[in-house]
Amino acid sequence: MRLRNKLFIILVLLAIMPLIAAGFLARQNVESCSIDVAADTRASVEQIVEVARDRFVNQYAATFDRDRILLESTVRHTADTLEQLYLIETIGPGSILPPDNIYTADDYDDESRRPVGMVYDDRQYIQNEDGSKTPIPISNEHPVFVAPGASHELNTNDAEVRILAALTKDLIAGSSLPTNEPWLLSHYAGLADTGTFISYPGKGNYPADYDPRDRPWFDATINSETEVRWIGPIIDAPTGQVRMTCATTARHPDGSVIGVVAADILMLDMLDEITLPPNMVGQVEIMLATLDDTGALIHAKADYAALGGRENADIQLDYLASDHAAQTQQLVSQMRTADKGTLDFVMNDRVWILSFQRLINQDSFVVVAITRETIDAVANNVQAEVSEVFTQTISANAAIGAAVIGVAIVVAFFGARSVTKPIMALADTATAIAEGDLDATAKVNTGDELEALATAFNNMVPKLRDRLVVRESLLLASEVQQNLLPSAPPEIPGLDLAARSVYCDETGGDYFDFFELEEVAAGKHAIVVGDVTGHGIAAALLMTTARALLHSRASDTDQIAEVLGKVNANLARDARPGQFMTLYYLMIEPKARKACWVSAGHDAAIIYDPNADAFNEFVGQDIPLGIEASWQFHEFHADLPSAGSVAVIGTDGIWEARNAEGDMFGKERLMDTIKANADKPADDIAQAILDDVIRFRAGSPQTDDITLVVFKVVA
Repeated sequence: MRLRNKLFIILVLLAIMPLIAAGFLARQNVESCSIDVAADTRASVEQIVEVARDRFVNQYAATFDRDRILLESTVRHTADTLEQLYLIETIGPGSILPPDNIYTADDYDDESRRPVGMVYDDRQYIQNEDGSKTPIPISNEHPVFVAPGASHELNTNDAEVRILAALTKDLIAGSSLPTNEPWLLSHYAGLADTGTFISYPGKGNYPADYDPRDRPWFDATINSETEVRWIGPIIDAPTGQVRMTCATTARHPDGSVIGVVAADILMLDMLDEITLPPNMVGQVEIMLATLDDTGALIHAKADYAALGGRENADIQLDYLASDHAAQTQQLVSQMRTADKGTLDFVMNDRVWILSFQRLINQDSFVVVAITRETIDAVANNVQAEVSEVFTQTISANAAIGAAVIGVAIVVAFFGARSVTKPIMALADTATAIAEGDLDATAKVNTGDELEALATAFNNMVPKLRDRLVVRESLLLASEVQQNLLPSAPPEIPGLDLAARSVYCDETGGDYFDFFELEEVAAGKHAIVVGDVTGHGIAAALLMTTARALLHSRASDTDQIAEVLGKVNANLARDARPGQFMTLYYLMIEPKARKACWVSAGHDAAIIYDPNADAFNEFVGQDIPLGIEASWQFHEFHADLPSAGSVAVIGTDGIWEARNAEGDMFGKERLMDTIKANADKPADDIAQAILDDVIRFRAGSPQTDDITLVVFKVVA
């Protein structure tokens, strides 16, 4: 009997006999399955929403940390300029030229005396007590001067006026992003002795008795033990807006206070930094909170904005509290012990899913609360759709079952031959592909699922080939990038050098290099360690760009601050928003036993002196490369450590490595490793550090690139 006839008989028996019985069982199984699948789907949707929420919280924390670092750097830079201007005036009285003119608060309030070219900005307005907003004109070319009780009597020849006027350029520059987009609402400075005050952009509406020394931002900064202080929310005196203020003190060389430099951003701008999906508007609350002895104190939330418009009013800050005291205690306990977390939280009789994320090196947190009904609504909609699909399937199966019985006999007869031939073709093609023939194709023209299957086979081959090409390209990219790093440290008399770099992906953003500066300064050598934000292809491209720029500039001069300034200007132009690179540039002169370095936002070099059994650091103070093109970098100098001392320059992939419990390796463990191996060669010390990090992770995946350079003073 022919195969076609055998197939026909088998198909008839298999189609008709079991189909009748299976129809009844299928209905029951489908009904049961619909219930189970709907429940499983609901659980999956809730998991997806949870992952999306965590990503949103992490994204907001990263964005705020980025803006905080840039804002703190801006006010500190302006304060440094103010200190320099006072020093110049002290050394050479009258050396700072008076401005051509100045505009006081009284001038801005008088239309006949205010500067020309006044404009309106959507972010600059007077917030009234009833919640309405009145636009206020500002000057983008001139600041405003205020002197308590005597602003109309300010003299352009007064030393304080000349110094503050000379600060205008920094106030204007700091008020915009590197892309020239407006950023700060106000950038200003107030002097401690007289209360003389300058603010950009220029505007009026200051109270008649305005004295910066009476404002909360001035008093809190003067009495702060930290270098840069965040204050807020506070109500801005001239506008009534609710703002957040970042401030720092400017001081004379003897430590006495010159005044306070500060910058304001609108509190709502901080909370609205990231746009919410339309279906989440009104269902999400974003807050900034700080732990204190009482609990989680909320520094920023949308409700505070409604308190603006009240002159000299203080905003009473709320604590993050649940309707149930136990939940409040649980939240505070988690914040004290963990960097992030999620829990159910009942506020005002509504159930919220509350997530928090610790900001960098602070006891402050981004807190995002999403109503439980928002998540339930998504899950319920999906569950309802799944149930409806299964209901329709059950009804359709009943009709299809009857039709299949009649059609099965006809299909079995005419389909036996048409099925066997393409099946053999598919089998032959699959065998050829399995044996490595990626050019094999299946020729099937049946117009049904078999042809679709054959098409899938044929389409699979070029996709498989493309995947192999991509894989080979990634391996080639990894090899090329590794070849960009020095294959071995140079031999420098008096020093024992070693280096390691381990990427967590095929490519990475970590970088180290060595430069011999004989062309510009005999006997000087440079060690460079860098870390691009993130890792992978994007980080590798920025790292390669930075390397090329360093190689083109390193041999120009031994003034390393100048070198980094040129590299930064080019990198800031090419880098994408939010992408930057930290860099540590150390120049060593072994014979003269001198060291000079610049730290562009990178962690300090760790120095261990076994003779004194003490650790020290070569600390810098500049911002990372690629953030502000005009940044001026600062060099630091020190004597080379004594013989036997060990220095380690690394990236944060070492001390931020985590084990399965989420604990970080930390710098204390790093120092213990350095100390325990200080008597060994530099290469052994470098390997010991890597081994200890791997041992600490205990099988947990590497999530960041690891790079370190170790040098030991041997003479």
